[in-house]
Amino acid sequence: MSGENENEDTVESLQLQIKKLNRLLSLQEKKILRADMVISTCDRVMEMLNAERLLQEKNLINIHEENERQLTLLNAVVKATKIGLWDVGIVDNDLFHPENTFNWSNDFRKMLGYSDEIDFPNVFESWRSRLHPDDEEKAISDVTKYVADSTGTMPYDVEYRLKKKDGEYGYFRAYGEAIRGIEGGVIRLAGALMDISKEKNTLLNTERLRQEAEVASKSKSNFLANMSHEMRTPMNAIIGMTAIGKKSGEIEQKNHALNKIGDASSHLLGVINDVLDMAKIEANKLELSPVVFNFERMLNKILAVINFRVEEKQQKLIVNVDKNLPRFLIGDDQRLAQIITNLLSNAVKFTPEGGKILLDASLEGESGGKCEIRIEVKDSGIGISDEQKEKLFHAFEQAEAGISRQYGGTGLGLTISKRIVELMEGRIWIESELGEGAKFAFIVKVLRSENAEVNERLGMTDNTNDDNVIRIGEFSGKRLLVAEDIEINREIIIALLEGTGLIIDCAENGEVAVNMIEENYSKYDVIFMDVQMPVMNGHKATRRIRSFEAIQDFKTRIPIVALTANVFMSDIEECLAAGMDDHLGKPLDIDKVVEKLRKYL
Repeated sequence: MSGENENEDTVESLQLQIKKLNRLLSLQEKKILRADMVISTCDRVMEMLNAERLLQEKNLINIHEENERQLTLLNAVVKATKIGLWDVGIVDNDLFHPENTFNWSNDFRKMLGYSDEIDFPNVFESWRSRLHPDDEEKAISDVTKYVADSTGTMPYDVEYRLKKKDGEYGYFRAYGEAIRGIEGGVIRLAGALMDISKEKNTLLNTERLRQEAEVASKSKSNFLANMSHEMRTPMNAIIGMTAIGKKSGEIEQKNHALNKIGDASSHLLGVINDVLDMAKIEANKLELSPVVFNFERMLNKILAVINFRVEEKQQKLIVNVDKNLPRFLIGDDQRLAQIITNLLSNAVKFTPEGGKILLDASLEGESGGKCEIRIEVKDSGIGISDEQKEKLFHAFEQAEAGISRQYGGTGLGLTISKRIVELMEGRIWIESELGEGAKFAFIVKVLRSENAEVNERLGMTDNTNDDNVIRIGEFSGKRLLVAEDIEINREIIIALLEGTGLIIDCAENGEVAVNMIEENYSKYDVIFMDVQMPVMNGHKATRRIRSFEAIQDFKTRIPIVALTANVFMSDIEECLAAGMDDHLGKPLDIDKVVEKLRKYL
């Protein structure tokens, strides 16, 4: 019995153990299941993390590619716009802190002509030392104020000049933007630099030209006002003295009026000639007409005119001529005389009564057949200040506005003289102090005349006071045809040549002149042909006459001398091209009229 009980106990014990084991197995299965679930969850999480990582990696690649694209685009823009980049790392919000770092891009350096950091180191002094002295203080002040501005509202947009490697200064414009720290201080300043030299210089030139235009406009206005005075004054004298002469019954008073009219007319002609010469200079048409001339004889003619005014003011004129100066020269004696006359006239004008004027003419040197002639005119007059000297040789300007009112004159004489001197390969200058008189001097180059025959002929006339004096009956038996549409001009020619024995016929236009020549060609010895006429002008009439001569096959042709107020070289050349032989400018100079008649009769 007891054995059975023991077996039962054993079985029961085993069953309990089995139950425990089953429970343990069940718990283990549950743990395993839970572990599988955790593992599954972890796998899913890992999958999600891997997907997120892959997405982030893809985004990073895209961002990197976009950054690379943006950087390439930025570099292209920088190169296209030709700007230089710069940035500054700032310590303690202090622009001048010794630990600050500076960086200038290669494009920045290239704008200044530098190639690398050796030429242009990454230090503050590289920039500061190249600032223009006039811009340095403001440029440093601008960037200092920008860094100190805690509000961040102040823009950094400034202009200054920087010295390039070649030593020239260029104009630059700098733009900047600050990067601020947590406390608001600037920790970095970056920006761009643009070379605006071309635009700035264009703007400055435009402004300079505008200012010059304003000055020129004012000068020309003053000149026109002065010119009006210079023209109206002699015109008033001419008109007034004409009225006085017409009213007067006394021959002495008439002669006095005529003399005054002559003086005023000469003055007016001088003003007109100055204006015409200035017009030639402005059109670059002032030209020289070289001839062989006797220098002393030319000088004596000038003195004959000037001495009258010198005597009026009781001045003393001393003339010294270098013995080494060649007697006969080749050059434009009329233009040379114009310069000397202008300088002497100014000396007489600005020297008080009883003053002294000195004229020196000397041979400065000779090379290659060209003589350097030095002329000096010194006076004891009012003198000229340094400021006034700057204006003397400028067109339409005088030393001072008050001078034209006090002493008269157009203010063109020295400008014209300077241009003539330059055409003669020379220079003109002044030495003077205010109140101490003035010395005008110039040097020109002319040729020495080696033509013995011409020299001898000129020498034979040295003792003649006026080689062009009209001699009674000088042209007896000769006939002149004057083609001129203005009746008073025809009357003047007839009156001037009265007593010479010259027979004068007149035609009122070119067509009438051509008909008169074709009807009786051998009747006329010379023709004076006006250029501007109605019906048929002088050029066309001359061509018709030359064509008629060619058809008739005459052995000689009639000399034709142009009469015209157009005295530019191009006008003279046009007359010669039409078949004319010579030229007389209006108003007519009787000496030159006689000269042409003697040449062709």
